[in-house]
Amino acid sequence: MLLLLITLEQTSLVYPPFGHTMGIHRGTPSYLALLTGIKLVVSRTEGIWAVKFPFLDNPETFADDDELTVFAVNSGNDQIIYNIGFTGLGMYGYSGVRDSALWNPCGITGDLSGNVFVVDRNNNRVVKLLFDGEKLLYKKSIGKFGILEGYFNDPVQVSETDEGEIFVTDRLNNRVQVFDTTGKYLREIKGLVRPTGVFARSSKDRFYRLKKDYLYVIDNGKQRINLLTTYGTPIRSVEYTEMGLDSARFEYIATDFYGQVYITDSKNHCIHIFDPELNYLTSFGHKGKGDGEFLYPRGITIWRRFGQVFVLDSWSVQYFWVGVDGWLRDIRPSRFKPGNGTTIYYFTTQPCRARINILGKDGKLVKRLFWSHYLKPGKHYIVWDGTDRHGKYVPPGEYTIEIKLTPLYSSRRFLKKILKGVVECIQ
Repeated sequence: MLLLLITLEQTSLVYPPFGHTMGIHRGTPSYLALLTGIKLVVSRTEGIWAVKFPFLDNPETFADDDELTVFAVNSGNDQIIYNIGFTGLGMYGYSGVRDSALWNPCGITGDLSGNVFVVDRNNNRVVKLLFDGEKLLYKKSIGKFGILEGYFNDPVQVSETDEGEIFVTDRLNNRVQVFDTTGKYLREIKGLVRPTGVFARSSKDRFYRLKKDYLYVIDNGKQRINLLTTYGTPIRSVEYTEMGLDSARFEYIATDFYGQVYITDSKNHCIHIFDPELNYLTSFGHKGKGDGEFLYPRGITIWRRFGQVFVLDSWSVQYFWVGVDGWLRDIRPSRFKPGNGTTIYYFTTQPCRARINILGKDGKLVKRLFWSHYLKPGKHYIVWDGTDRHGKYVPPGEYTIEIKLTPLYSSRRFLKKILKGVVECIQ
């Protein structure tokens, strides 16, 4: 007999506890208007970027370290919306072709010094802004229409590494261009088919355990994800069909501290999660307006220090923490004789702590089978030989396999994912 006890609630991403947000984990135009007194008209959301600026940090306390500034692109209204503290709201942008104007802005990124870079798509340029703690100030424009180095033909998204390299997808020129923070052209990466999404990571980035120079690019009609080095050497590509999907529309990319890759999919109304080498792990969410649901999600950003995740869809922005999910794949054989043992197969979606216990029918511990402070995501298996903690074979009867997964991020304080299966030892 085999009984698998499965928790249906998805926990790859979880909402923060009540004490952290007072129960508020979704921002809508009506809620923001109530909070700030400013009426918002949202039209075609795009990129989002969250950061903790050092010049807004109180060095005498850790209490404000998770209080971020979040910039969201309201593309249909040619503006950027951002928070000023907890109750203030700022906006930048007006429609047009002048230097300080925006026309269909899309991707957004920046750095700790206050630089903010926005792709001004219809003006074929990247606009560099400076945030002073309250306002976004225009600094300069990078690029213009054309096919030469440093020119653009339909730029879409932008990503900056901590080394100060700016990566911009140049869709109709079939390339990614790289600049420094002053706008100086550095190099181009070719071999792509109308690229749209981009996310770059340097081995020297803060809060980045994976010390590799990786570049992720969405191309081919938003149906393919590419992994390259930051100098353009191809490593791997993944098509939506390899994930078991009938169709997809990949939008924006983010990574967490451990290098896990999160990609929004506006066609399937979810977030796909991969390991750093683009091995597909799981998908989170589905279509709707409820908890854990999205309507055409686009922008995603992760403040990697604490695993804070912000997802922007067509009508709201949601706030999550990185969690962990998992499931028992199988236990074979489900009925076994002492000495023969059984094999436990399970799956985890994010790096985590893991503990596997064997419990008797009375719920008491028979044996601690496995303990790990850092378990990589993916498929796992372990053999129980049918012995107890003293090395003696257990008597016939039912036993529960209990797998407890604990996240490595802030969510570890309240989230424990427990997987259970029941097996039988026979004579």
